[in-house]
Amino acid sequence: MTITFPRAMPLVGIGRQVFEPQRIDYESPDAGGRLNSIAAGPPRWRASWTLASVLSTLQSDEWRAWLASLNGSSRQFFGRDQERPYPRNYQKGFAGLSRAGGGGFDGTASSWSQTIGADGQGLLTLNGLPAGFQFAIGDYVDFRWTTGGKARRALVRSLVAVNASGGGVAVLSVTPVVPALVPGGAVANLDHPECLMRLITSATEVTEMDRRRVAGARITALQELLA
Repeated sequence: MTITFPRAMPLVGIGRQVFEPQRIDYESPDAGGRLNSIAAGPPRWRASWTLASVLSTLQSDEWRAWLASLNGSSRQFFGRDQERPYPRNYQKGFAGLSRAGGGGFDGTASSWSQTIGADGQGLLTLNGLPAGFQFAIGDYVDFRWTTGGKARRALVRSLVAVNASGGGVAVLSVTPVVPALVPGGAVANLDHPECLMRLITSATEVTEMDRRRVAGARITALQELLA
């Protein structure tokens, strides 16, 4: 069986996680009390996952094989917030939902756009949602496209709780802003939103095996943004 990359993560086994944007900012306080700040590039998602202590032997083997297949940081995988595969108010998925304009809703917007205010805040508009669709704080949207046959992803998280209009339009304040490299034809998606990541090998390790022949792991990764 040939393994294809970017590779999905195993479905179960995460015990603890951190999944947050990582910024690279330079701050410079001046004598007048002002703090000047400049960003050295767009924020990227950084994740840390620790495997649960109740893994079965089979699950432990699956995670160890998955880690080995990535060949350190040389191969990509699809990383995501394991606790939020769907929006909070739709934890069982979107079965039975219809778009405001008609047709079944599969978790994708029919179109999207973004405006960025003078303060750098990103406002993401999603069209083609079910009427009154409920976004909670912390829900994710990813953007999917291909370049040269290679999968591409970008990922944002809602900072507000918002309900879509009767026409299926929702406007979200998101972090980080949708990167400029995302093409307008990318598909905005709410179903298992994810991003491209690579392991940080210096912070990733398989932990010792217990008497049940189960080994744990601590996995750390950083998003890769590609046009």
